[in-house]
Amino acid sequence: MATVFMKWLETSPTDYDRGIAMLTLGRIRPIHERIAAMIAPGDRVLEMGCGTGALTLQCARRGAQITAIDIAPRMLAVARRRISAAGLADNVQWQVMDAATSTDHFAPHSFDAVVLSLLLSELAPDELCYVLSGCRRLLAEGGQLIIADEVIPRALFAKLLFWLVHIPLTLLTWLLTRTTTRALRDPLGMLQEAGFEGQVKATHLGGSLAVLSAHPAEHPDEIARPDIPRLRHRVTPWTLLKDLWCLLMRNVPPYPSITPGLYAIGQPNADAPLLVTGNYDLTVRRLLRDTQEIDAYLLVVNSAGINVWCASGGGHFTADKIIAALRTSQVEQIVNHRQLVLPQLCATGVDGNRIASETGWKVRWGPVYSQDIPAYLETEQHKGDSIRWVRFPLHTRLEMAVLMWGVWGLLLGLALLLINRSVFWMGLGASFFYYLLVGILFPWLPGRDGFRKGVFLGLISALLVSLGGPLLGKWEMLRTLNTAIGLAALAIFAGADYQGGTPHMRAGEVVHFIKVVPIELGLLLIYLFLPRLFGK
Repeated sequence: MATVFMKWLETSPTDYDRGIAMLTLGRIRPIHERIAAMIAPGDRVLEMGCGTGALTLQCARRGAQITAIDIAPRMLAVARRRISAAGLADNVQWQVMDAATSTDHFAPHSFDAVVLSLLLSELAPDELCYVLSGCRRLLAEGGQLIIADEVIPRALFAKLLFWLVHIPLTLLTWLLTRTTTRALRDPLGMLQEAGFEGQVKATHLGGSLAVLSAHPAEHPDEIARPDIPRLRHRVTPWTLLKDLWCLLMRNVPPYPSITPGLYAIGQPNADAPLLVTGNYDLTVRRLLRDTQEIDAYLLVVNSAGINVWCASGGGHFTADKIIAALRTSQVEQIVNHRQLVLPQLCATGVDGNRIASETGWKVRWGPVYSQDIPAYLETEQHKGDSIRWVRFPLHTRLEMAVLMWGVWGLLLGLALLLINRSVFWMGLGASFFYYLLVGILFPWLPGRDGFRKGVFLGLISALLVSLGGPLLGKWEMLRTLNTAIGLAALAIFAGADYQGGTPHMRAGEVVHFIKVVPIELGLLLIYLFLPRLFGK
């Protein structure tokens, strides 16, 4: 079984229960019943990641008083309706909350049971350790931690079957959601390291789905903080391959990323600066290339494998994410100061004041480019104009044009082979020409976003072709109009694609493509059917 696909189901709460039942081959219901049977009437229960409330309902029917939390308001809305319909609304309190930091919001020893169903496999390693530590603090005397989650089986055949199912679903989930899960490798060992004594209560589907119960150990081993991984800039065939993928296929998942968490650059001490960035692989490695001569800590925040500028504009790199990363990494135990350096390009989507008020960490907005970080740190975090402004010179614009055209040129070529092979080379050439033209004329094209620049260029192109064809006397009017429509479509698309190519425009490539797709489809239909309407 592979609950990794539940990340896609979470985007459609009304289909979630049916989808999870299919993914677990119907085992999720007996698992919920088993967990509910472990809850006593009157127990104070914290359910983290309650989803649509299927397990919440089972526990409420047992007479428990439940605090149910989830980060997704739409999932909670479904759960509320379910509990209200059962007449058990008084048994449940609902809170929209990130599970990774939820244990900070409750008093110690305030729950008789903490329930984590299909949650731990969604967390990064730092988050997982932090949540388990918090659960231990929240449990009252005699309280229990109950876990149901995906586990990597021990038996060889079961393990092979697990990966056979898991790998394609992981890829599909990543393509659809840019997220994934991590099946637990050694849940009992994980619990022991967190100060619990655990036991497996039940397993299903060849050991790939397990229910565990744990109690705080009477004499837990000293919980040592894991060593901080050290990052170094390295150039290998594998990193070069990832670079090529990131550059040439930037719109095509999977987006190479690194595990969120706290890392060391060089040999940092307690006074070393704390840099913060997203977990896009290319971003991290370019930062390492430019900072390999300094000593610093690097806090990598889960940005869904997207660069910080696009991620902050799209809601993937936010104050909430940074606050969660600060807490789960426990970096306050590592450094003496309370200052963090954020990339300037994420300022539009990150509330620095909120980070400061909720965590006590002062936000400093670093330079635009990572190559200027060493100079910025040497001047005691003073930003001169030379490192404050976004630069987008002609050579960079042309480089972006070539890189952005790559994947779309490939897709356009395939489409032309299927639709009209006679214009294959003309279509590819025109598409590449418009990407270069937008790059060359970028500062002078009217409009504050790529979509408007593309529309302007498309209208000018269509007008020139429509007027030029008849004047030259070489093209028929119908063919001239059809060519004008095709070129306009290519120009509009090229302009809109630049929205994700430069910080000179507000991040929002997805929003612009929502505008572009209907226009492009309309122009395609006209291009295909206009000749047929006139019997050509």
